[in-house]
Amino acid sequence: MSLDLRQVLPQVESLGQEAARRAAAASIRLPRLAQLLLDAARLDRSELEHRLAAAPATAHPAWPTDEAIDASFPLPAHPPRLRLLAADGSQVYPDRHAAAFFYMVNIGSIDLLQGSGRPPQTATHSNLHFDDEDLRDTRGLPVDTHLINARRDAAELKELARLVEGPVLSEVEGPVLSEVEGPVLSEVEGPVLSEVEGPTLALLDNGLLLWAASQEQKAARPDVQRVLDEYLAALDVLRDSGAALAGYISRPRGANVVDLVEAAAAEAGGTPPRLTDRLLFGRHLQAHMRSARFRHPARINDEFAARGHEIQFFYLHTGAQDGIARVEIPHWVAADAARMAMVHAGIVEQCRLTGVPYPLVRAHELALVGQDDRRALDGLVQAALIRHGISGLASQKAQTKRWTGRRRRHQL
Repeated sequence: MSLDLRQVLPQVESLGQEAARRAAAASIRLPRLAQLLLDAARLDRSELEHRLAAAPATAHPAWPTDEAIDASFPLPAHPPRLRLLAADGSQVYPDRHAAAFFYMVNIGSIDLLQGSGRPPQTATHSNLHFDDEDLRDTRGLPVDTHLINARRDAAELKELARLVEGPVLSEVEGPVLSEVEGPVLSEVEGPVLSEVEGPTLALLDNGLLLWAASQEQKAARPDVQRVLDEYLAALDVLRDSGAALAGYISRPRGANVVDLVEAAAAEAGGTPPRLTDRLLFGRHLQAHMRSARFRHPARINDEFAARGHEIQFFYLHTGAQDGIARVEIPHWVAADAARMAMVHAGIVEQCRLTGVPYPLVRAHELALVGQDDRRALDGLVQAALIRHGISGLASQKAQTKRWTGRRRRHQL
């Protein structure tokens, strides 16, 4: 074992002590913060906005919407039938020590119709990127992880857009014509799949803003802007389909609402310790209730808003162990009461089984590229290189790490 636990043990003990100290300090600070939320809600809207505009640059306060910032909303009725879509992605980053320079994006998705009795439809799309235009950005530099992450996020959203454009399927009774073994039509007895109408909720396991675009916005890189355009086009498709879209963030660490209430009280920067929105709404919300909606304060949200996709968020008490989740939605969901109810009720229902929405759990399983998968992929790449007369060997450094990584001691 390379890790010396005897050295780490005292540090682990100190970590536990520090965590306990922070928790105790937070429990003292939290009632004051909860009162600040109520105080901010009583301010005139123009005065509240004036105070938010005066917040220091280090603060990132959320912006209020048409809902009172201290409002909470009960769980709406769940529709009798709901189509649930989810997509998640993973990636294999380029490795300059590997036999070839490439990266891969793997997208998993699930399409299930709750209340229909039909089995979920799942898919995995694996794409290997090895062309020069994929491996170098518009500056001529090797592609970085931020750009690969952006392309993965765009691929996830485009997969949801692809799914919403397909038929909603359900079981119907009776003989129908079906395609069997090619183009031959045959009569099939019993339950079969048929297209039906129904509401659709599409889920992503993350926020809805394209963070790579936010980080690179000042540089205005064409390759980042290209991905952003693809992402916004997928949002157009989802909006026009009539589906509801939500990004689910489990155990969030943001403090945008905390920044809001502190700025409203002229306490921007806050009294230590710095608390999170999750702690605040863990005190404010009862099980299955949601908070008010807030506008996301990120600068890139202005570009989303210009395209009709302003991103808002709210906090939701799922009733599960982790309790408070952050849910991000586009404005066109926020402005539609039916879509909002679908997001609220659909997420709570899906959290009852696994603590987080089940479709996201399954999409993650489908997307995950494990170590065995990576080794198999490397083997396929090496074999292809050898077949075409190119050395399939990794660098000496990579081979040495592989040998030492096996945890086997060699005697000289």
